[in-house]
Amino acid sequence: MKIAVEQKRIAGQRKLRAAMKSFDYRRIDNRLERMARIVVDGVVRITDAINSMEFSRKRIKNAVRALRNKRLVSKVGRPQFVIGDKEQIVLDEIIIESRSGSCLPIRKVRELMENVINDTDDEDAPNINVSMATAYQFVKRHPELKRSSPKNVDVNRLAVSCQSVLQPWHSLLDGLHEKNEYCKELIFNMDESSLRVPTNTKLRLVHPKNENPGFRKEPQKCKSLPDEMKPLPSQTLDIWLNRSGRMGCNQFKKNSHSTLLQGIIDRRKRMSLENSRCLLLIDSHTSRADPTIWREFQKENIEVVTFIPHSTHIAQPLDRGVLAVLKTELQTKYESPSSSTSSSKRTALVDVLPQAIHTALSLAVIEKAFATSGVLHNESGPILMKLPEISEYQPSTHSNRFDFCGKLIADEKLLNDWSEHLGI
Repeated sequence: MKIAVEQKRIAGQRKLRAAMKSFDYRRIDNRLERMARIVVDGVVRITDAINSMEFSRKRIKNAVRALRNKRLVSKVGRPQFVIGDKEQIVLDEIIIESRSGSCLPIRKVRELMENVINDTDDEDAPNINVSMATAYQFVKRHPELKRSSPKNVDVNRLAVSCQSVLQPWHSLLDGLHEKNEYCKELIFNMDESSLRVPTNTKLRLVHPKNENPGFRKEPQKCKSLPDEMKPLPSQTLDIWLNRSGRMGCNQFKKNSHSTLLQGIIDRRKRMSLENSRCLLLIDSHTSRADPTIWREFQKENIEVVTFIPHSTHIAQPLDRGVLAVLKTELQTKYESPSSSTSSSKRTALVDVLPQAIHTALSLAVIEKAFATSGVLHNESGPILMKLPEISEYQPSTHSNRFDFCGKLIADEKLLNDWSEHLGI
């Protein structure tokens, strides 16, 4: 009896070795999958594969089970969870979610994979659980995906990050471009941005390699301007000092003529285009809502258009390029001081600020910023196509905003003045 069992085992091993080397099976590169396929095809028994001692009993059984369930086999023997069309479906879903501004940490990628895998018409199919390791491996084997830090965007900004809100504004802007034929060098953007000591975060988001990551909701904060900013070199920087993180009405009115308006006029003279029309894009904060300021701009053939409230992270060139590069440079070059006091940290920040500003204001950065914001003539299409048609968030009221486009403005007289000014 023992001799017969031994002879059967030896014969099984011969069949297995011959099949592993045969033309029909050797084209399968994964040896574990090749052995499992030989067993599933009935060439040898699963006992013969186990007796070969090439792989453990558990790995062989898992691989055989995977093939019988019409799934691929991973190198460790577990069924490969996302295969064929479903692999591409998961990849497409990740790209769509990221482009819509969704926050996609690795745990959400795992949930998305699990939902796609278990979406089947077979009611008797077992529910498959996807591990975090499987999600990590999915991102790793797709070079078009990567993980990086998220952007911090509040809920109000998420509410307007959709085509239905931004399309009318871009249509109005394109109408002004067609009417006035602005030279690119005479399109301007003005804004201010608060500075903060660079911080690190461990959170990473999954997103297409050639695109920005999604958004993480975080409340916006406004802090007073510290005294440590005053020593900045006034020869190269025109510094507007105030005690608030936001520019006030009086502060803006004081400097808009001497710096902003005069700068635009000087640019036009240098280009010998004194009679050409200019376009100035500003945000809709109430510090700008002074008709007397903009009538002076109107006299100089300068159209002024506000962004839709909370949309500057998408449509404002400064936010899309210059300020983003500035903050990246600060994050890279800032060295945390040995002292942990707030004053020492702000001083260290000011030390690297002039060079960071110089880098952020380079010609290449400015050109890219305007191109990627969609404010140039007929260039909003690619930006809008990355956004969802509608947003799942409800926008807040804009009682502290004003709108030169004529939709949200409360002052009827100012509305009429500006509608006549823009020709709308």
